Amino acid sequence: MSALVMALYAEGRTDERFLPIIAQRTAVKLLNEFSQRSVDVLEPIILDAQPKSARSENILLVARQARGYHLLFVHADADARLPARAMRERIVPGFQAVQDARNLGESVCGHLIPVVPVQMTEAWMLADGDTLCEIIGATHSAQDLNIPARSGLVEAIADPKDRLRQVLATADAGRTRRRHQRMVASLYEPLARRINLDRLAFVPSFVQFREDLKEALIELGFIES
Repeated sequence: MSALVMALYAEGRTDERFLPIIAQRTAVKLLNEFSQRSVDVLEPIILDAQPKSARSENILLVARQARGYHLLFVHADADARLPARAMRERIVPGFQAVQDARNLGESVCGHLIPVVPVQMTEAWMLADGDTLCEIIGATHSAQDLNIPARSGLVEAIADPKDRLRQVLATADAGRTRRRHQRMVASLYEPLARRINLDRLAFVPSFVQFREDLKEALIELGFIES
C-alpha cells in the first residue's frame, strides 16, 4: 500500500482544526471514486512559517519545509463574495515564488493547492445544517437556526463566523456569551469529521478545491487520467 503525504499552511489556528480533516476526507473520497489503487491517505501535517514581510515568502518557506511531500495545501479566506482578490494577492505570488525556486533547482514541494473558502472557512461549516444541529445538540431545525437550506447559499453570508455564533445562541439561549464563543471553538474538529461532503459539493469554492485536488492526484499518478 502506498501513502499520500500532505501538508497544510493555514491562516489561523481554528482553520488548522477543520481544513486538514476536510482535505484528508476529500482525498479519500476522490481515490475511492476514481482510483483502483490502495492508498493510505495521511492527515495533512500542519506547517507554520515565521512571519515575513511578504506572505509569498511564508509560502516559499513552508514549501521548503514540505519538500518530499506529495501535496501542500495553502489556505487563504476570500473575505469577500468572490475568491479572485485573495488568489491574486495572497496565493499567486507565493506560488510563483515556489515555481521560481524550483526553476533554480531548489528542493521544494512541487504540488501546491489553494484552499480559498468564500467568505471564510466557517461558511463551509454551515453547509450541512443537519449535522451541525446534531453536534450542538439543537432541538431546533436547521431552518429555525437560520442555516441556509441550500448549501450553495452559505457563500452569500457576509459573516459566517458571526452566523455560527448566532446559531449557537439560538440553539441554547441559556448559555453566556463566553460559553457560546468557547463552543464555537470546539466545533471545528468534530464538524470536519462528520460534515457531509456531498453537501459541501454544492459550495462553489469547495468544488474548486476538490477539482484542484483531483487534478493534482492525476498528475501524481494516484488517479488515472
